[in-house]
Amino acid sequence: MEVIKTIFYFAITIGVLVLVHEFGHFIAAKLSKMRVEVFSIGFGTRLIGKKIGETDYRISAFPLGGYVKIAGMVDESLDTGFLGSKPEPYEFRSKPFYQKFFVITAGVIMNMLLAVFLFWAVFMVQGKTFRDVNEVGYIVPNSPAFEAGFKEGDKVLTLNGKRINYWDDIIRIAFVDDLNKDLLFEVQRDGEKKFILIPREKIPEFSSEEILGILPKHIETMVMAVEPGRPAEKIGIQPKDVIISANDERIYSPSQLTSIIRSNAGKEITLKIKRNDKIFEQKVTPDPDGRIGVQITGVYNGPVKKESYNPIEALWIGVRETYRVSALTISGIKQLITGKIPIQKGIAGPIRIAKFATQSADIGFTAFLGFMAILSISLAFLNIFPFPGLDGGHLAILIIEGIIRKELSYKVKIAIQQVGIVILIILMIFVLYNDIVHF
Repeated sequence: MEVIKTIFYFAITIGVLVLVHEFGHFIAAKLSKMRVEVFSIGFGTRLIGKKIGETDYRISAFPLGGYVKIAGMVDESLDTGFLGSKPEPYEFRSKPFYQKFFVITAGVIMNMLLAVFLFWAVFMVQGKTFRDVNEVGYIVPNSPAFEAGFKEGDKVLTLNGKRINYWDDIIRIAFVDDLNKDLLFEVQRDGEKKFILIPREKIPEFSSEEILGILPKHIETMVMAVEPGRPAEKIGIQPKDVIISANDERIYSPSQLTSIIRSNAGKEITLKIKRNDKIFEQKVTPDPDGRIGVQITGVYNGPVKKESYNPIEALWIGVRETYRVSALTISGIKQLITGKIPIQKGIAGPIRIAKFATQSADIGFTAFLGFMAILSISLAFLNIFPFPGLDGGHLAILIIEGIIRKELSYKVKIAIQQVGIVILIILMIFVLYNDIVHF
C-alpha cells in the first residue's frame, strides 16, 4: 500500500510539473504561429495518445520529463526530416530571434509562474504562521553564531537595524532581504544590550538557521520517516515521535542528534521519546555506519501568531517566497559546482522525489503544494542551465547565433543534441543509483 501511495504522489508531482512546463513551450509556439507536431508527457515509445489537428498528444514510455516537437527545430526527438526542404513560414527555423527566445524560455517561465500560484494558494488557504519568539534556545557548536559569541537565552531585538518581532523576521532578513550583507544583531542579555556581528563570509551560501547556528526557544526534533528493517523500526519508533534526549543529553536540533548517533556507531544508546502525551525511553544500537534509520527535522512547538491574507496580499507573499526559494536554489547550484556540497547529497532523483512528495502529502495538502512549488523552481533552474538537450542548451545556441549573426549548421546542432542526450542518460543512471544507495 505504501508503494502504491508513493507512486501515486510521484506521478501527480512529476505529471503536473512536466505538463505545465511543456504547455509553456506549446502555447508560446502557438502564439508565435509555429506548428506543434507532438506534445508528449514522457520520452521514448508512444504508449497512448490522440492526434487533434496537427498535434499528436501522447503519453510515452519513459516518464521522467516530456517534450514538445516543433516543426523545423532540432530538438531531443532528433528528427531531421525537414532538412532537405525549404523553410516554411510555420517552422521554428523561419521565425525571428525574439519568437524563438520566447518559445525556448516559456517552459521555465511557466514553472516559475506555477510556483507563484502554488505559494499563493498555500497562503490563501492557511495564511502564514509566525514563530512568536525572539529568544535563542540553542547555539550549534562551532557555528558562525557560536564563534560570534551568542549565548542561550539571548533575546534578539534588531538585525541590521530592523526590529525583530518574530523569529521568522531573523530568517527573512538574514537570507532574503540582506542576503549579501554582514549580520549585526542587537541582543538583550541579563538586562543589558549587546551587539553581535557575524560577517557574511562566515556564513555558508546555502544556509539555514541551523547552519547559521541559532535556534529559537521551543524547538524540538521530530521523526519524519522510519526506514524499514533499520534499528529504529525494530524498537518501534514511529513518524511524529519527538526525540527529547539521547544518553541524557537534551536534544535541541537534528544535527545534534545525528552527531550523537554517529559517534555511538555499534554502541547502545538510550533515547527519551515523546509520543502524543506519553514520554518513555528506548534503547537502540546504531548500525556500524552510524545510523538508526530515521529521517528527522526540527519543529517549533512554542507560541505562534497567525495572519490571514486577502488574494492580493497572498499573491505578493507568493512572489516573495518564490524569490526566496530561487535565491537559495541559485546558492545551492553554485555550491554544487564549486564542490562545497557533495553531488551525492545535493541531487535528488525520482526515488527521493517520490519519497519527499509522499512525506509532504502525509503532513497535509498545503505542505504538498509547497513541496511542488519548490520542485517547480528547481525544475526551472535545471532546464535553463546551458547544457545540450535542455532548454538552456537551445538558448545558448540561439544566443551564439544572434552574436555571430549566422545560424550554426544543422549537423553541428544534431551532434550537440546527441552528445547532450548521452550525457543526460548517464547522469540519470547516476542519479538513480545515488537514490537507491541513499534510500
